[in-house]
Amino acid sequence: MILLSLAWLLYGAIHSLMASNFFKDFMSKILGKNFRFYRLIYNIFAFALLIPVLTLQFSTEKVSLWQLSGYVQVIGKFICVFGVIFIATALQGYDLGEFSGIDFKKTNEIPKLKTDGLLEYVRHPLYFGILLLVWGLFISEASTRSLASAIAVTIYLLIGIYFEEKKLIETFGGQYKKYQKEVAMLIPFLKI
Repeated sequence: MILLSLAWLLYGAIHSLMASNFFKDFMSKILGKNFRFYRLIYNIFAFALLIPVLTLQFSTEKVSLWQLSGYVQVIGKFICVFGVIFIATALQGYDLGEFSGIDFKKTNEIPKLKTDGLLEYVRHPLYFGILLLVWGLFISEASTRSLASAIAVTIYLLIGIYFEEKKLIETFGGQYKKYQKEVAMLIPFLKI
C-alpha cells in the first residue's frame, strides 16, 4: 500500500509542478512560439503518467478491511457514479478546447473569473467530483488499496488547491478573495 500511496503522491507532485507558473515560464522559454501547445503536452503527459498509477491501483491485491453488506456496496457505487456525473457537469462549465489544450489560438485576452454553473456553489467542482469518486470506491470495496488511494488523492488535492488558489489570487486579486469568502472551497455549501 505504501508503494501505491507514493505512486499517487508522485503523480500529484509532477502534475502540480507542471501546472506551476515557475515551470510554465521555464517551458515558455524552451518552447518559444510553440508554447501554445503546452496545455496539450501537459494533458497528454498527465494522462500517460496516470496509466501506470491506475495499473498499480487495480493490480494491487485487494485486501478487505471488513465485510461489506450489499447495501453499503450500492451506496459506495452510487457515490462513485455521482462523482463521475459531478465531474462531467463541471467540465461542461469550461471551454473544453482551452481546457484540453486543443484550441491553439493564441489570445491576449485578460482572463475573466468564472463563477457560474457549479462554480456558484463550490470553487473546485472537479476536485469535489474526484473526491466523491475515490471515496465512493473505498466505500464500495473497503480495501487497503482503495483506502491508500483515497487518502493519497485527498492529500494531493488539498495541496493542489492551496497552490491553485495562490495562482488565482495572483491573477484575479481582490475579486478572487471576495469569491473565496462567498463560495465553499471544496464541498458545496460548506464554508471552511
